[in-house]
Amino acid sequence: MIIDSHSHLFDGGWYSSEVHQGSGRFAAAQVEKSTGVYPDVDSLTRQLLSMVTDTTGERKISNMDAAGVAKACVFTFDVGLATATEAKVSIEDQNRMVAEAAKRFPDRLIPFFAVDPRRPNGLQMFERAIKQGKMRGLKLYPPGGFFPQDTVCYAYYRKCMDYGLPVLFHSGATMAPLKARFAQPVHIDDVAADFPDLPIIIAHAGGFWWEEALGVAAFKPNVYLDLSGRQTTLTQDSSRFYAQLRRMMDTVGPWRLFFGSDSPVLDWVLPLDRWAKAFKEPDLSRCPDIKFTKEEMEMVMGKAFARLMKLEQ
Repeated sequence: MIIDSHSHLFDGGWYSSEVHQGSGRFAAAQVEKSTGVYPDVDSLTRQLLSMVTDTTGERKISNMDAAGVAKACVFTFDVGLATATEAKVSIEDQNRMVAEAAKRFPDRLIPFFAVDPRRPNGLQMFERAIKQGKMRGLKLYPPGGFFPQDTVCYAYYRKCMDYGLPVLFHSGATMAPLKARFAQPVHIDDVAADFPDLPIIIAHAGGFWWEEALGVAAFKPNVYLDLSGRQTTLTQDSSRFYAQLRRMMDTVGPWRLFFGSDSPVLDWVLPLDRWAKAFKEPDLSRCPDIKFTKEEMEMVMGKAFARLMKLEQ
């Protein structure tokens, strides 16, 4: 069974124009890298928004079916305090729509609650959502302007401990106007040390700081790595991708590695079905010395996340 541990529901009104512009500029730079032509950012942003908009989960389920993905963890991310204007749709309503989508597809979608911990009523919203929306975890996005070890976050970690929920941190690079320095994996090490029984997931396995993330996980057994966002490494150099995956497995074992897609955000880099195939049927022709057992890949593709989340398999 394939479980996508990191995916999004999405709508243009969920994020400010500054965030959309930053995403559009990033995408435009990727187009220029391949074609030599820097496209119109506004036009490209509108095109990308039309591709990723999905608040009900219906589009996601269709995409999952085509890729053979049985379940997916879904959430939004809260960066409203990082920009000059808040999103048109409040973070409370965004989380409500995520919960409603999960209720619509209870056997397929696993909802996490997203919030900037600096919001005055954030903790109350989180606990209410756990009780009413059956949220299964907490998603934090430090590039919005806070470090994981900021004391304002600690009440949320204690609440996760109370309810037996994991916390997922974005890590690695991000688009302007958000700031990546808040998302270096080393900052998560403090949290893992102060809350050794709290399950912590480092999203994107640290991104460009993947070795730093792996170093944190190697000495903190309550830390897990999700592999979402690493499609770019695979498309650039598959041998480098599989070498990194092998090293992660050898360091922390396959039980602490999770398949994730960041879908639909990165579907334009590599569609979900092709990303899943990279794990189901890894092409190791460019790196014949690297091997994976069927059992290892099954753990990464779903069994490990299912065990953490106590899901039926």
